[in-house]
Amino acid sequence: MAYDLSDTTIHNFPHAFLNKRSEAIMIGSIEERWHEQLVEMYLAYRPRNSFSGLPPITDSACITWVEGMIDSGVNLVALSFGSGVVGHAAIFPVSEHACELLCVVSPGQQKMGIGTELTRCVIQLAHELNFDEILLNVEARNHVARHVYEKCGFQYRSEGLVDELDMRLDLQRYRSSLDAPVREIMNRRVVAVPPDLSCRAALRIFLEDGIASLPVIDSEGRLIGILSETDLLSEDNVHRRVGEVLTRNVISVQEGYPIAKLIPLFRSRRLRCIPVLNPKMKLIGVVGRRDVLEHYLKKL
Repeated sequence: MAYDLSDTTIHNFPHAFLNKRSEAIMIGSIEERWHEQLVEMYLAYRPRNSFSGLPPITDSACITWVEGMIDSGVNLVALSFGSGVVGHAAIFPVSEHACELLCVVSPGQQKMGIGTELTRCVIQLAHELNFDEILLNVEARNHVARHVYEKCGFQYRSEGLVDELDMRLDLQRYRSSLDAPVREIMNRRVVAVPPDLSCRAALRIFLEDGIASLPVIDSEGRLIGILSETDLLSEDNVHRRVGEVLTRNVISVQEGYPIAKLIPLFRSRRLRCIPVLNPKMKLIGVVGRRDVLEHYLKKL
């Protein structure tokens, strides 16, 4: 069964982050141009046959296996700007409500945080594709992978003196909280400024109100940009108008946007707050990381 990823968060907003060597990594849904690089990553994997008999030892079997995953799974890849594909995660439907997870990072890039980010992204993807649970199998001796899965919320279905362990993530547990729309948690008491305001006046608002960014709106209340504290770190900018220094390419969400899709934006874009718009594209509030955490606390 083919899945339409066009409306998923990871497809529309590829996840970018720095690994533990401060190298830029991007995670996104796989495209045809990256198929060959994915095959090359597995062909270069050493030692072969090192996790549950995978990757297959012979090149021909390995290529066939990777091509089968591309055809039958929902695939994400981690891309290094210097090395190409360095990680791969895929989910394979086993029923209408359950899927299995495979997550592999190139040996030279392991313990760099890539596996954790891939796992988080694929969990988000499975949630948006309406799966209720994710299953996986991990070798008992693979303590690094087990730590990653535990940190991401997986629990053991089997333990003891066995070589391989079954783990499970219950997506239904989080659905009632994560499917809530942004309008339920956003802050409606938003401070916004017009583009003709002086940056000196905006600076006073930053210092007196203790906020980190200001939405900028036109005379009809439509969002046209964001002014952040960073924009005023240059002293020259303090003597200009807000409209001259604001950031116009702004990520915003509509009030019905689910919290589940909001979280990857905070993680990937390092955003502190996101403007919320109504169907007429007028600013009606902002939502920040703290609003999400307070929502969790109320649920608990």
